[in-house]
Amino acid sequence: MLTKPLRLFLRALFLLPLLAWTTGGGVLRVACFDFPGSFNPVYATSETAQAVANKIYQSLFYFDPQGIPRPELVDSYSCNEAGREILLTLKPGARFADGSALDSHDVAATIALLRDPQFEYPYAADLDFLAKAEAVGPLALRLELKGKFAPWRSYLTFKVLSADELQRVDPGDFRDRVPMGSGPYRLAGVKEPGGFELERNPRWPGGLRFDRIRYAILGDPRQAPLKLLNSEVDAVEIHGDDAAAYGRLKKWRRRFRIFSYKKFGYTYLVFNLRRPAIDRDLRRRAYNRLQATRFLDDFLAGRGERVFSPFLLFGKDKRPRPFPAAPAPRRQRLRIMTNSESAVRRQLVLFLCEELRADGIELEPVFVEYRMFLQRLKQGDFDLAVSAFLLDIDWNMKDILSTSGYFNYAGYSAAAMDAALESGLREMDDEKRREIYGRAHDLWRAELPLIPLFNLNYYMGVAREITPPRERFELIGSCGDFFYHLQGW
Repeated sequence: MLTKPLRLFLRALFLLPLLAWTTGGGVLRVACFDFPGSFNPVYATSETAQAVANKIYQSLFYFDPQGIPRPELVDSYSCNEAGREILLTLKPGARFADGSALDSHDVAATIALLRDPQFEYPYAADLDFLAKAEAVGPLALRLELKGKFAPWRSYLTFKVLSADELQRVDPGDFRDRVPMGSGPYRLAGVKEPGGFELERNPRWPGGLRFDRIRYAILGDPRQAPLKLLNSEVDAVEIHGDDAAAYGRLKKWRRRFRIFSYKKFGYTYLVFNLRRPAIDRDLRRRAYNRLQATRFLDDFLAGRGERVFSPFLLFGKDKRPRPFPAAPAPRRQRLRIMTNSESAVRRQLVLFLCEELRADGIELEPVFVEYRMFLQRLKQGDFDLAVSAFLLDIDWNMKDILSTSGYFNYAGYSAAAMDAALESGLREMDDEKRREIYGRAHDLWRAELPLIPLFNLNYYMGVAREITPPRERFELIGSCGDFFYHLQGW
C-alpha cells in the first residue's frame, strides 16, 4: 500500500504537465472549418482570417465582450466641439515583431495605404468619413473628418502596420505578403490546406498563457466533439445539434465545456424589388406569415432567437405588428435561392416553400455554391433569397439599406431612408441617434425590402484542462472572434 506522502508525490508528478500547461509555455490547439483566404490583415475578410489577424496585429480600438468600442493602442482621445477633429494619443511601449516602436507615423501610413485604391482594401468605404490623418507627434495623431461622424471609433478597428515596411511595398505584391504586427503572436508556419501555427511575439510586453497556437482545419464540423474527446484539439466550434446533445452525454461533459455566444448579425429573407411580381402585398403576406406567427419559434426550437428589426441594437423593442394585405389574386410562382453549404439555410428554404404556399406563393428552391450565390445576389439574379449579415456593432445600416449600399441586394431605393441613414451617422448624441433609427425602422417596415428572421446561437467547445477567464467574449461583431484576447485564457 502506498503511503500518504508517496501518494501526494505521485499525484503532484501526474499533475505537473497540467500545471505547466495552464500557467503558460504550452501549445493551444484550435480547430476551425476553413483555411484563411489571406494572412495579410488588409485582406482578412473571413471569420478565420479575422481571428488570426486579431492575434498578430493590434488596432486603435476594439469591441469589448459587450460590443462597446474600447481603446487598444489608444491611450486617450478627444473630439472638438464641431465634431470635425479628433486627437488621439497612443499608448507608449507598443513594438512590432522586429523590435521597432509603433508610433503615430505607422497609423498614418496604414490609413494612407487602406485609402489608396491601388491596394483594393475591401472595406475602404469604412474610412470615407476621414478627410485627413496626420502624425503631429511621436504618439499623437490628428484626424480631420469630412463632417460629424458618430461611430468613428467603431471604424478605427483596422490593424496597424509598420510605416517602414509600407514605404517599400508594391501594390501588386502586397496581397501575398504577411506584414509585421505588434500583437502577442506572429505567424510561425503554414501547411495549406491542413493548418498553420502562430508563435509568441518575443517583443510582446505582457504575459501569455501559451507560447504557440496550432490551428487545424476540419473538413466536417461534426468531427468537432470527437476531436475534443480524443484530446486532439483544445478548442473548436461545436455544431448546434451537438451542443443540444451535450447535456445528455456525461462523457462529453467530463471532457470539455461548452460556451455559448452570438454573432452580431442575422439570417434574413431578401426580395428582389426589381421584379414587378414581387409587390408590396406579397412582401406583407410573407412578413405576416413569418413574423406574426410562431413559425420562426418552431423552426428555431431553441437554436437562436428571432430578430424583429434590421437595426439589431433595438433588440426586442420593435415587436412585429401584422399588416393588412390583399389576398393573392392568383398563385405566384417564384424562385428562392440560398447557398448550398449552409444546412440551416437549406432547411429554412424548404420550410418556407411549405409555409408560404398557404399565402398563394409557390416557391422553387435553388441551392448554389457560396461564391456563385454572392455573385447572383450582386447581379440581382434571384426572386427571393435567404442569406445572413455579420455586422459592425453600431446602428449604421448604410451598406444594406441605402440606395448605393454594397449589400443592398434588394435594389431598394428611398430618398427618405437615405436621408435618415445619413442623419444617423452625423448625430453625436446617443439618444437622438436612437430616435433617428427608430424613424428608419418605420421606413423599412413600410417597404420591406428584406425581413430579418433570426440570430443563431453559436457554441465553442473548450477542453476542461483550460481555465476560462471570468469575462469572455459573448457578442462578436464583424471584426471580432471568441478568442479575441487570448492572453486572458
